Amino acid sequence: MGTENSNLFLPTTPEEIQQRGWKQADIILVTGDAYVDHPSFGVALIGRWLEKLGYKVAILAQPDWRSADAFRALGPPRLFWGITSGAIDSQFNDYASMGHRRKKDVYSPGGVLGLRPRRPLLVYSARVREAFKGIPLILGGLEASLRRLVHYDYIENKLKRSVLIDAKADLLVHGMGERAIKEIAERLNNSRTIDELVGIAGTAYLVRRDTAMPENAVRLPSLSQQETDHSLVMSCQKSYQAQAHPKGLAVIQDQEPGDIIVMPPAEPLSTSEMDELYDAPFTRNWHQLYDKAGGVPALEPIRFSITTHRGCFGGCSFCALYFHQGKYISSRSIDSLLTEAECLTKHKQFRGTISDIGGPTANMYGMKCEQNNDCRRTSCLTPSVCKHLQADAGQLIKMMESFLKWQRGRSSKINIYVASGIRHDLALQSKEYIKLLARHFVGGHLKVAPEHYCPRVLELMGKPSFELFEEFEACFQEASRQAGKEQYLVPYFISAHPGCTADDAMKLMEYLISRGWCPRQVQDFSPIPLTTSTAMYVSGLDTKSTKIFIPKGHSEKTLQAALLQYCERKNENRITGFLRNQGRADLISKINSMQRHGRRSESGEKDYEF
Repeated sequence: MGTENSNLFLPTTPEEIQQRGWKQADIILVTGDAYVDHPSFGVALIGRWLEKLGYKVAILAQPDWRSADAFRALGPPRLFWGITSGAIDSQFNDYASMGHRRKKDVYSPGGVLGLRPRRPLLVYSARVREAFKGIPLILGGLEASLRRLVHYDYIENKLKRSVLIDAKADLLVHGMGERAIKEIAERLNNSRTIDELVGIAGTAYLVRRDTAMPENAVRLPSLSQQETDHSLVMSCQKSYQAQAHPKGLAVIQDQEPGDIIVMPPAEPLSTSEMDELYDAPFTRNWHQLYDKAGGVPALEPIRFSITTHRGCFGGCSFCALYFHQGKYISSRSIDSLLTEAECLTKHKQFRGTISDIGGPTANMYGMKCEQNNDCRRTSCLTPSVCKHLQADAGQLIKMMESFLKWQRGRSSKINIYVASGIRHDLALQSKEYIKLLARHFVGGHLKVAPEHYCPRVLELMGKPSFELFEEFEACFQEASRQAGKEQYLVPYFISAHPGCTADDAMKLMEYLISRGWCPRQVQDFSPIPLTTSTAMYVSGLDTKSTKIFIPKGHSEKTLQAALLQYCERKNENRITGFLRNQGRADLISKINSMQRHGRRSESGEKDYEF
């Protein structure tokens, strides 16, 4: 719920700015989401960071984009506008992977639709320019980060220019933007011009007449070159990925018209910087303006979660984390985490459960690379664990044991869970971690992501072998048995990934049938901008430039999804027809038998009768 004291939030209205005694905000952050003051929401995180640095920050959340009036409401910012579409890419917020419109916007009050425009970065930028002339305009957030270069848009089914060009913005911040936004604010506060905001790590900018070119910059294929020859989409992906780390080189790309320069990512935050960032006075509430609408649905699952670290070195082909958070882990100190836990217990809505202590991958806390952020390897885990990775779980176990000690010292019962997904092949490096996890931090179900069953598909996904998943399953079940608990894994699967045929999907279905599993957690592959899997999808090639099958079209994609969700009644006719054509009447009989005797859930736990 909201709070009666709106001063606890960053100001969102003229009245709240006046209550602060401000004549003008230094920075106004415009977001396509409702304003939720929680560290899992990027605009709140950046806003609180800038506030800590001494700047006056205001939030303009979901402004009416139909005219410039709403963008004049808070007056002009003294330094710059910061514009983000919100917590996720706006196209994927609006559309599901099969292309149909979503029925709910969980980042809006009451989950209602229609409170943000299509393409918020472009529309908001146009309205800001209309409202006030000559004020620097900075794009940031996930959508800007992943659309920093020429990219494929799945909904429009076309390659598009960088959003920096289409939005006519002055600068784009990519990745986790704390370092870049600090440098930008400092330069503007010291009366530097927008033309002097060049060379900042973690930014992209337009080449102007007098722009100094970075040394040894790598030129990437242009928009028209990639449109003419789709194989260049994959070569562009590999060329950029080789530089997308803090020690990499800048890249240049013709956007037609004009070149842009994309600087390497900023260095990851240190532990002390992470502690300082998450120590900000977040209310963990939505703004009181949304109380009547019932609040913002996206907050509830994560309100009482704790982010222990950021970054992921798993290197999954379909995941955008490599290009947004980076593969190097930034971990908070244990003292910082326990301080936050103590603060949660004092929150009015806290009911005794910390829903998650984790990050993008929960069991990477405290792990480091000896290469000092200078490594071009996409994954530190596949095809084998990198020799430079310090994959010791010692810090992770120490952190979890510290939470247990804190938990035991409480006068009232506190439940603490790990709800973030874990990397099961990494977990196998420490049986002690698996035992600790199963005994104390799992509330009956644990999320894992084998993603598929077939070796070639897993190789294209950048995932470990299925045998390692089965090995982890056995270890987890034994650890749960020793803890005297009945617990289950909830495996996630992806259908229709590039290189996956209907025959591959059938082999996975056959395995699921043999286990009596009926997975609910099936995600149809979504071509997220800037990922390797999306480059496969567009080019028709794997990373070795070998031609692969690409599942496209509604019929093929729905078939593969149906095969994995074979227990659903709505899929019965489609699956039966396909299996008959494949001469697999045996599988039809097994499915019918499962229907007669009741099915089991994805974890093997008895679910419900047909």
